[in-house]
Amino acid sequence: MSFSSPLAFADAISPNITSGGKVYSEEKPNREFFGSGMSGRLSEASHLRFSGEQAYDDGDYAVALKKLSKAVQLDPGDPTGHFMYARAMTAKINRDLKKGVPLDEEMLTDCIDEWKLIARHDADISEQAEAKAQGRRLARIAKTLNMPEEEKVSRFALFKRIGRSKVAIKEKPKLAQKDFSDFKEKENPGRPLKEVDTAIKDYQ
Repeated sequence: MSFSSPLAFADAISPNITSGGKVYSEEKPNREFFGSGMSGRLSEASHLRFSGEQAYDDGDYAVALKKLSKAVQLDPGDPTGHFMYARAMTAKINRDLKKGVPLDEEMLTDCIDEWKLIARHDADISEQAEAKAQGRRLARIAKTLNMPEEEKVSRFALFKRIGRSKVAIKEKPKLAQKDFSDFKEKENPGRPLKEVDTAIKDYQ
């Protein structure tokens, strides 16, 4: 038996991926088009993962989140759906941060939970690694948001100062190295050798 991709293999051996009773989407299954029963739900979920990924690639995160959340609701045992959904939420959070838009704290919490689920139960090692890295980063953002306003401002100010100092260090020209081949004794004569010898004899 062979598998066409590592993701297919991961899907087949990730039995602990589940919704845990969480409601990801309240949108009803499209039985008229995909049919009823489990096969209809799985077919629709597969279609939604594909179209959700397209929306994600196009930067239309609102559409991607709508499609991928329903895909996870219809097929909660598929780790690829959870992974794509977490990525879409992360991308939306990152864009809001760059624009200075107030973050949706509920989405931030949901996103951290999704990455935790993937890190603990997804059989794909590369997805586990990404989940751990993204989860830690988002947890730091959540911690900053929970700070008192004055501490939050100082924290972001510190980030800005660190950023500027890194740029300054990067752009600072290197000091010219002295060419010791042109060194002349008159520029730095030091103590005459005779005085040094005398001092040594006196010490002895």
